[in-house]
Amino acid sequence: MELYDKRDQGFIEVWLTNAEQEYVDRSALAKQLLAEAGNPRRCKVVFFLSGKADLSEQTEGLLLRNLRG
Repeated sequence: MELYDKRDQGFIEVWLTNAEQEYVDRSALAKQLLAEAGNPRRCKVVFFLSGKADLSEQTEGLLLRNLRG
């Protein structure tokens, strides 16, 4: 898990791997981070989750679609 404190921009980033997604309670973690942030109304917790598909294959498909316009 990687945490990036960007409260000055209004959010906290949380990056989770596939394995971490299996055991991390995102709701509880968000509540904890917001409590620590001080003013939760001015801050959001943003989760970035690893996907299950092959990254290279998905990136190639995205690039090809963008090239086709």
